[in-house]
Amino acid sequence: MSIDRTKPIPLHYQITSDLRRAIKEGEYKVGDLFPTDKQLMEKYGVSSITVRRAVAALVDEGLLERRPGKGTFVKRETVEETLGKLTGFFEEMKARGYEPGATIIFTGPVTDPIKEMQRVPGLRVFGDEPLYLIEKVQQMNGQPITYLRSYWPYEYGSRLAEEDLERRGLYELVEEKLGLVLERAVQTISAGRAGKREAEYLQVKVGTPLLIMERTAFDDRGRPVELSVNAYRPDRYKYRVELDRNRPHPGSGVIME
Repeated sequence: MSIDRTKPIPLHYQITSDLRRAIKEGEYKVGDLFPTDKQLMEKYGVSSITVRRAVAALVDEGLLERRPGKGTFVKRETVEETLGKLTGFFEEMKARGYEPGATIIFTGPVTDPIKEMQRVPGLRVFGDEPLYLIEKVQQMNGQPITYLRSYWPYEYGSRLAEEDLERRGLYELVEEKLGLVLERAVQTISAGRAGKREAEYLQVKVGTPLLIMERTAFDDRGRPVELSVNAYRPDRYKYRVELDRNRPHPGSGVIME
């Protein structure tokens, strides 16, 4: 693309747009050394200040990263999820134009519920109900994003395991095949580190920092139907929270009994 100096659009915006397109279309691939400022100056016929502003915008967007002493490199694309709406991984990826996928690691009943509850205390929400575990690695455009352990009442989990869980999302299957209506969820996010399993499935080193998201989903009758524990690669996934100073806290107020 040759920039158009007759347009009222600033030159650095035009260059940013063209470079963004080139990255999205694969002209520059993840891990590639990006052209130097001098090379971009020659390509577009602009000053160093204009080039630096254009490249800085792509760094801010997360498409490029600067490595001191090495240069500027194309960065892996990061998925951003805005908290507030109850959606599944597949739904979220499709809504953002990505291709979701999954690799099934294990499906089967929880055979030692006491041990499992020690590992995941939140499972106590199900009481003595038999549980079913669905374990898988979820991908975006073929790249591993999250390692998921999803617990369901046995009746629901065993039926879900009969479906194509590598191509279909759990939440869409729950509503389509089981006739359940997911209404709300309680979610916590914390920091963790990759153990051997997480490291293997997410293709990271043991001890790599991870985002740990635990969610308990409820149906429209208030019954818990799923507890999931997701381990996310933070270099490929991030959460965005919008805060409103004038909005009452969901848990605030006076409770009358």
